[in-house]
Amino acid sequence: MNNSILLLINGWAAKSQLLDTIMIFCAKYLVYIVFVVVAMFVVYWLYKRQWRTVAYVFLSLVVTFIFLKLAGLLNLDHRPFMDHHLTQLVAHASGKSFPSDHTTVTAGIAFAFLFFTRFKKTGVLILLAACVIGFARVFVGIHYPLDILGGLVVGLIGAVIAYGITKFIPSKKVQFTTPSDQTE
Repeated sequence: MNNSILLLINGWAAKSQLLDTIMIFCAKYLVYIVFVVVAMFVVYWLYKRQWRTVAYVFLSLVVTFIFLKLAGLLNLDHRPFMDHHLTQLVAHASGKSFPSDHTTVTAGIAFAFLFFTRFKKTGVLILLAACVIGFARVFVGIHYPLDILGGLVVGLIGAVIAYGITKFIPSKKVQFTTPSDQTE
């Protein structure tokens, strides 16, 4: 089924110059737009002194990265263009394809937004971007559909584990008093 879906989606490649251009852009560059959006939010959170939000989003990305590397050890599939005759619109080095790094990092960011921030709509938009990136990477011939699904799941697992870790972090603010604040 993985191969059938790959061949179906990649079969649309090279049929429309406009569609090819959009898919190439999404496969290669949409992730960078997500990074810029996240950087703007981080600057905002730092300006507002929302250290915990920055730390939790960062923790989520670190855990997601660790699971990305572990998941990569589980699968030895080649990139689809190595095993199939595809229309490859984006040049890519050969090697293992599971999970999609682009999809994983974007999904990890999306779930971090959904779990740790009040910007849920932004999280949903970033998750949609992760899906578009993943679809585009199948379209251009450099990933299997299961690589994309794996990336979405790894991003979710990373954020869920980070969320679990944060439950062990005390959330009460510590108040410091000076000797002059104390009354006898």
